Amino acid sequence: MTLLELKARQQARVKAIAGPEALRQRLVALGVLKGLQVSVAATSLLGNPRIYCIGKQQICLRSKEAGHIEVELQS
Repeated sequence: MTLLELKARQQARVKAIAGPEALRQRLVALGVLKGLQVSVAATSLLGNPRIYCIGKQQICLRSKEAGHIEVELQS
């Protein structure tokens, strides 16, 4: 499952980051690290971009970027 598929009120953990090297480096610089807890904080009216809570911060990602982040749901 990717971060893009995560719905509101669902909790997940970052499993892997795929995509071009430049994108992976940018996401790591923003604090998207393997093992961190992630959830959807807010969605724009059209659904793109979305704000995610990752760890203790909030970041805004486009759907194209969020589709490269693999997550696993937490029960």
